[in-house]
Formats: sequence, C-alpha cells, structure tokens
Amino acid sequence: MPDAPQNKGPVAPPIPASYNLSWHLLRPFAGLVLRRRAAKGKEDKTRLGERLGVYHHAPAFKQGAIWLHAVSVGETVAALALIDAIAKKRPDADFLVTTNTVTAAKLVADNAICATITHLYQPLDHPDCVSRFLAATAPSAAIFMESDFWPNLIAKTAASGIPVIFASSQLSDRAFARWQNHHKLAKSVFANARIALPVDTNQANRLEQLGVAKDNIHVVGSLKVPGALTTDAVLIAQLEAMRGTRHLLLAASTHEGEDEAVLRAAKALGDDWCVLIAPRHPERGPAIARLCEANGITAKRRGAGQHPNADDRLYILDTLGEMGSLFAVADVVFLGGSLRPYGGHNPIEPARFGLPLITGPHIAKNSDEFARLTTLGAVRTITDHADSNDGNALADAANASLVDRINRPQLADAIKAYAREAGKRAANAADYILDLLDTGPARQ
Repeated sequence: MPDAPQNKGPVAPPIPASYNLSWHLLRPFAGLVLRRRAAKGKEDKTRLGERLGVYHHAPAFKQGAIWLHAVSVGETVAALALIDAIAKKRPDADFLVTTNTVTAAKLVADNAICATITHLYQPLDHPDCVSRFLAATAPSAAIFMESDFWPNLIAKTAASGIPVIFASSQLSDRAFARWQNHHKLAKSVFANARIALPVDTNQANRLEQLGVAKDNIHVVGSLKVPGALTTDAVLIAQLEAMRGTRHLLLAASTHEGEDEAVLRAAKALGDDWCVLIAPRHPERGPAIARLCEANGITAKRRGAGQHPNADDRLYILDTLGEMGSLFAVADVVFLGGSLRPYGGHNPIEPARFGLPLITGPHIAKNSDEFARLTTLGAVRTITDHADSNDGNALADAANASLVDRINRPQLADAIKAYAREAGKRAANAADYILDLLDTGPARQ
C-alpha cells in the first residue's frame, strides 16, 4: 500500500467566462454537428442524447459508481486495467465509463470485466450538458485517464464534492504548450485534482506547473498495459513451418509509410530470414500486398484466407486478435507507428515475450517505456523511412538485435521482468485511489 496521499490542494479558480461563452454560441449547432458525425459513423445515432446529458433512451443507472473517463481505445485499455485492479479490492463497486469514440464504446462492451460497468458517451462540455450528466449519475469519484481534460466536466465535478483524480496522466509537448498559453483556464482545471498519477517525472513536473498541488502527485507509470494475449496453436504451427530454420522478424502495428522500410529490410536480410507484417489497421492488407508485388515480393495475406508455407519469405497478417501468436514465434520485433509521427505503440506486449525491439524515433506516446527498456539494452532506434535511400537500417538493427538475443540469454529475462513490474501499476494506482476515497474528506 502506498503512503496515504496528501489530499489538500489549492482551491481552483472559476472557469473563465470566455470559455463558456464559446460553448453557449456553439450550442444551437450541436445537434446538427452530432447528426453529421453519426452519418459518418463517428457517433452512435441511437445514443446522441448522451452527448447532451439526456438519457430518456436508457434505463436508470446506479448512482454512486466510480466513474472513469477515457477518450478512445488506448485510454480505455488503461481504464479497464484500473477497473480490474479496483474491482479485485472492492468486488462490490459499481463502475461508469465514459468515452468519446464508438470504437472505445465497443471495447468496453466487448471487455466488460464485471457486470457492474455502465458505459455512456461523454457529454459535451457545455455547462448545462455536464450538469445534467452529473445529476443523472452522481458518481462517487471521477478518474480522468491520460490527457482528456475538459474544463467544465472537471470543475463542475469537483464543485459537486466528487473527488477528481488524474490517472496514467501525460501531456504531449503540444498539449502542454497549449495549456500554458491559457494559464487561467489551466489553473481552473488542474488545481481540482485531489491526486494525480502521471506516467513519469517529466509529466509530474508538467502537472505541477499547470496547477496540481505537488503533494498530490505520485508517479505510478502508464496504465496502458494490455492484458494477457491469447495464442493460437494452429497459427503458431503454420508460422513455424514457414520459418523452418530461418530467423523471423515481426513488423508489428505498422502504419502507412512504414511498410516500404520493412520490404527493403526483407530484401537486405536475405534467405536466412523471413518477415511478418501485421498492420495496425488490418484493412490495409490489400494495399500492402500490392506494394509487395510492386517491389517484386510475393506475399500471401491471412485476411484473404491464404496460409504460409516454407517457400514464403514474407507473410501479411491483416487480421485482428492474433498478436500473441506472432510474438510467440518472433525473434525480433519492429514496433511500428514510430518511423512516421504517429507517436509509437506500447512496447509492453512484446516485452512480455522477452523480445528485443526496434523502433523509429517517433515514440512520444510511450517514451518512458522505451527509455526504460533501452537502459536494459532491449531497444534499437532507427531513422529509416519511406523516402530513405538506405534500405539496410532496419535489416542491420534486426541482425544486431538477434546477436544480442543469442549472446545475452539474460536479456530476455530482464525484459520479461520489466513487463511483470509494469503489470503491477494498476494495482498501485488502485491503492492510491481507494486510500483517498477511504480516508479523505469529500472536499477540502
């Protein structure tokens, strides 16, 4: 159990009138905007009322739930991990999860770890919408995940006597600069935090500069730690048959503009290697296959029902839910979303398998995780990109990483140990939160 958090903090100033004036001016157009978004699949057309704090379509929900607010899929992964940790300590707790996106709502529905999770879409930050939401739900605590800080949502929650908590908190350089440029608004938001659990010390400093009381900040680490991955014995057997005695490079979660570097690496690595490409968005599978064809590489697609064999040097896995099987057979992993400015992806999943990692330079979303793994000697960073004339950067890194794995058998153990420690963060965060709720007054 961590030390009891210090609940005292400065009283937050009111939201600047200019912020709410903007919402009052936009309110007449809210319905039209929401309907247009629904037509594009960005909103659930049957639940648009939730965005306005209107719940005639829904049954009455339990009040007093622990409320967690997420934005999209990544934040929801962190929220579900935290719910799981809290539920293990408080099995009778009810939970409310709000999200902004349809995909995140589906994730909550598909991964509800207990029957007491209710999902609602986040209300617009118009003060009236927020007030209706709080009146309908009356949560016992409000946990804002990562970086989605809505001024009215936070300030009105705190003013209602509901403890405000920031968890897995991190602000990009851009977001931090934007909040600094709106100092009064930032103070009216961040000073409301009873506790803040940032991902690292750099983020802790940022939160303090924006108004969170220093004594209320406790570095816990990112809670975006995915759950255990399932494996498919049949798929693993197919991939093992494909590789034979060759080494295997997995290009995981690649984005547009990164596959070219993987193809150049496949050519440079030669006959001693085979390569798997698992795009972040499976619908890109056909485009990657065409790119392979244009580069003189024959590549089958799992999404097309094609299975690999020993003659294949490259295989495209454009399907979902199979990353565990891919990590199980890989020797080295290139983690995509990093050669271009996508922010990178979480390295904890491959770390659980003890795999050495290759990444590009764009890893802002998970910089602390990569930094810690780098100190173990588990990460190599390359700058190869689609416009580069150097096709060997990824191939060279793959060969060097393989040498490390062979010559340093203890490396895999160190990587796995780091992943195990990361898996304890949600429980540590839950301790801070429950200690606050058990010992702290409703508002000071």
